[in-house]
Amino acid sequence: SRGRGRMGRVWLAARGLAGVLLLGLASCAAAQSASDLVQNRIHGDSIWNTKSIIDEDVRRAVFMERYGAWPDPKMLEQEHESYSKRMAERTEMVMATSGSQQRWDEWMFLAQARIMPTFTRRQWDVVPAPKEIHDRLLKRFHDMLPMVTRETMRSELSGVHGPIPADFFPQEELNYEVLHALKPLFEEWAGVDLEPTSVYGVRVYRNGSTLKDHLDVLETHVISGILHVASDLDAPFPLQIEDSTGALASNDLNPGEIMFYESAKCFHQRSIPMQGRYYASVFLHYRPVGWNMTRDTVRTAIPPFWADGLHERGGSSRSAEALDSEEVPVQVEFRNNWHKKVNLFWSQPNDHVLERVAEISPREAGSINTFVGHRFVAQDDSGAELNQWRIRLEHGASGRGGAGGE
Repeated sequence: SRGRGRMGRVWLAARGLAGVLLLGLASCAAAQSASDLVQNRIHGDSIWNTKSIIDEDVRRAVFMERYGAWPDPKMLEQEHESYSKRMAERTEMVMATSGSQQRWDEWMFLAQARIMPTFTRRQWDVVPAPKEIHDRLLKRFHDMLPMVTRETMRSELSGVHGPIPADFFPQEELNYEVLHALKPLFEEWAGVDLEPTSVYGVRVYRNGSTLKDHLDVLETHVISGILHVASDLDAPFPLQIEDSTGALASNDLNPGEIMFYESAKCFHQRSIPMQGRYYASVFLHYRPVGWNMTRDTVRTAIPPFWADGLHERGGSSRSAEALDSEEVPVQVEFRNNWHKKVNLFWSQPNDHVLERVAEISPREAGSINTFVGHRFVAQDDSGAELNQWRIRLEHGASGRGGAGGE
């Protein structure tokens, strides 16, 4: 079923916002050029360092001070009973995962969902987009469809999977005109003043595509919308979203419709593989004016027991090589004895992509929580490599190990 209510259509018609928005798109460039709108975009990954570090003992102390237990009784007081039950089921599934990085990532989503405030009754709705806006997007889509290229965002970031990668074509100036023109519509739905942050699209799903269950970026994707531009399908390709009761709603959008949703709060996915030729949408994102919540807040909300069971490896007789091949959590200290600052980069085993995780000043040290087998590289400001290490366990006669680099 489409799972939608009539609330959005009622207030849209009652306030006559559609007519206002028709003028809004045309006058948007007069007030501010389209290129200026693009330059003013904001994305959470530019605000918060995705690989910033925190000492685990410090993190646990902050958790105990702020929450004391998981779930925090204050969360349970505010949540619908069925939502709390669904989050308990998700917690059980997360704790059953054996990979440390996967478990941590899923805990980040779980904690984010529970500490995020709620802005609307059920956290999603569907309304028609203003016709002029959809007509412009649709014309651009048909002009660009023969020239689309593969989406460059990696699947582990986009969440899109399938036998045929998703396609993409850019239209940043048009997208940001639309984002600003639609702001009153999103503000009316959310009930708060909003700041436009970013737009993504046009993404074109292909036959067999699915979208992984996830939440959106906390810093900038608080109130979001999917504007469905065009599709050629043999069967519905719905977005499933968990609402404030923990129920899973299924929304099969028609071209020219917008789905509002609290995308950093509500888990959403497309679990049914697409059947057809294409499905194209633009993704619009806003945040409340004055919004300052970041992933720092989320990671201090993860309970100390998140890693329980990851250390259980089945005895001390296992070889160093076997232990080094598994994700054993360790804490490593890096000390900079050089006279200049050092940039520290990290990568997972068998991955040559380096991600910057820390900057260590001269004669200073930094502790990092990581895992056996992960690699670190030190570089100066010019990018020249100074040293590199792979984290391994050092084993003594007792069979107990410590962390070392090589």
